[in-house]
Amino acid sequence: MVRPKRRSSILAGAMLSTGLLLAACSSNPLRTATGAEQSPAAPVHVSEYHRLLSEAQRLSFTLNFDQLRRAYAQSTEYNPYGGVRLEGLPEAYKAVEDGDYDACLNYVDQVLSGNFMSLEAHMIGVVCSGRAADLQREDRHRYMVDGLMGSIEASGDGRSENSAYRTITTSELRGFVRLKGLQVLDRSIVYDQYGIYDKMQVRDPESGEEYALFFDVTEQLAYSTGDVQR
Repeated sequence: MVRPKRRSSILAGAMLSTGLLLAACSSNPLRTATGAEQSPAAPVHVSEYHRLLSEAQRLSFTLNFDQLRRAYAQSTEYNPYGGVRLEGLPEAYKAVEDGDYDACLNYVDQVLSGNFMSLEAHMIGVVCSGRAADLQREDRHRYMVDGLMGSIEASGDGRSENSAYRTITTSELRGFVRLKGLQVLDRSIVYDQYGIYDKMQVRDPESGEEYALFFDVTEQLAYSTGDVQR
């Protein structure tokens, strides 16, 4: 990541003067118009999800995406759908088909403003920013795509219930399958004593191989039915 440029000496001098002024003012308690002392503001609590999200938005090289996804699923902002029910996502897909990449990026911004964890939105963002030659933005979206995909891939191999990929939103599941370039032939919900799985029969267009993939969707379905309390 590129470090910010050194500020000019004029700006540094202005900041120093401001710092001295604030230091002088802080030596006396703040008072209201009536002369009563004001209590200092209470520190703002930052949730674990927002702390990790801030790292993601800074493109941190040390961010643990497993922790980010876990914190998101436990946050009050968790959206188990994260897909077609996100306003702006269907429009973003349509804009890609129409070749309107500026509109596409506007819709991507709309989705991410409410759900920065949407794998599909970042996936579309990579395509549209690349076509629009906005390389810095492409890098930001690619960072999230690579991080989210890597976390899902590390959760299993998807070939059985015991080794199912763990996804926490519909957007993760849909985006994962699309990025793998797989064709979905059939799908069903299956259960065992440990969880609920979305079983997909898929085909690899390059090799022609057909096989089943399992995705552990226990958490998102439990939240959707109200079985999980936040």
